Amino acid sequence: MMGNDEKMSYTNVLNSRKADISVFYKAVGNLKLPLQVFLPDNFDKRNKYKTVIAIHGGAWQSFKETPVNWDGGCMADNVKYYTEKGYVGIVFSYRDLKYEKNSDVGDILEDCYDALQYISTNFSFLDRDNVVFMGDSAGGHLVLCLSMGLPDGKKPAIKPNKIAVFNPVTDCVIEKWNYCAEDAIKYSPMHNAKYMEADILVMHGTADTVVNIEDSRLFVEKLKSLGNNVSMIEIPNASHAFILFGYISEETDVLNALKLTDDYLDL
Repeated sequence: MMGNDEKMSYTNVLNSRKADISVFYKAVGNLKLPLQVFLPDNFDKRNKYKTVIAIHGGAWQSFKETPVNWDGGCMADNVKYYTEKGYVGIVFSYRDLKYEKNSDVGDILEDCYDALQYISTNFSFLDRDNVVFMGDSAGGHLVLCLSMGLPDGKKPAIKPNKIAVFNPVTDCVIEKWNYCAEDAIKYSPMHNAKYMEADILVMHGTADTVVNIEDSRLFVEKLKSLGNNVSMIEIPNASHAFILFGYISEETDVLNALKLTDDYLDL
């Protein structure tokens, strides 16, 4: 357990890290979508770096207008944690499912696909053989869909060799989540599961009342039946979005969950 001084010191470290690269990777009408890159200390653009790309959750909701000073979103501190470990950390956002009247989760996946295309084209310092996709809740859903390939057969320019998803939405067909698309089964990891050439970790809190932990259990069993190298960690008494700094979990609990992630995925 960290003492108060140590805890404050680590919080200050995270807060002191600002994005080294901040761009808009795409425009959807009048809405510009942001992307931020956090670089490790002593960064040298001639080198190749292990990279964590994190996608935020929030029921596939995001911006209603172009952000002026985006703070990197709710998973920025998670990628900063990995930047402290020598990784490149990248976060980006996407259009708002409920605000964009004619959009569905397929359009959001298209945004994520375009973000990965932008990263691939513009950042030569990524080690393509060492990329981690990480996502929480709806972000976990998007990570899984991107890792399996889009329904239209398109595959992102960057693929992960390791995947970490936290309390992910895996079954889009059930009533709670089928608002995401008219053809929800098309975007449901549970119904489109396949073999992925990546080590996969699913982490879920036993006290989650937003996404049913049983969905993750069933999804993991399905992935195993397809030959995937997948592990599941159940966090006792943890609620939804337990992996986010400054949300519902104590900082020590978030750090412990990230340490488990590192141990299981050898990060």
